[in-house]
Order: sequence, then structure tokens, then C-alpha cells
Amino acid sequence: MNTEEVARLVRQNRVVTIKADKTQSNTEIDALLVELGNPGRGIPYYAFYPGRGGDPLTLDGLISQQQVLDALQAAGPSRAEQLAATRAAATP
Repeated sequence: MNTEEVARLVRQNRVVTIKADKTQSNTEIDALLVELGNPGRGIPYYAFYPGRGGDPLTLDGLISQQQVLDALQAAGPSRAEQLAATRAAATP
């Protein structure tokens, strides 16, 4: 959801965002979609991992900005150790 309100909350909570591209077949993305509870592997599909841990919050199909804002609020801010681990994993 590319709106200023969503971007502000993403920055405020230091959310790590990842976009999976299914332009071409990708078995890793398909497996993750199934693992997240999307057996049909349909897109769009959003997963919000809570900063405190626990199961991800998911949204699929046509969604509203308010649904995204609510999910971001419920997931809460990212924790410093999660950010460090994500950066380390992304570094070649």
C-alpha cells in the first residue's frame, strides 16, 4: 500500500519490508505463501510479522489502507536485534 500514511507508520516503527516478485515462477515464494496459510498461492498477499514475535498477521485479496494501518499497528515496532539480523542476512 503505497500511501504517505502507511509510509509514515513504516518509518516510525522501523518496519523491514520485503517484496516477493512472482512475475516468473518461484518455488521458494510459492512455498512461503503456502506456509503462511495461502494454499492457492494467490496474490496480492501481505504478511506482517509482529516485532514481539508470534504468528504473522496476513491479508489477502483487495485490501484497504485502513487494514494495512491496523495490521502495522497490531504488529508493532521492529526490535533492534531483528533489524541487525535482517541487515546481516542481506549483506553478501
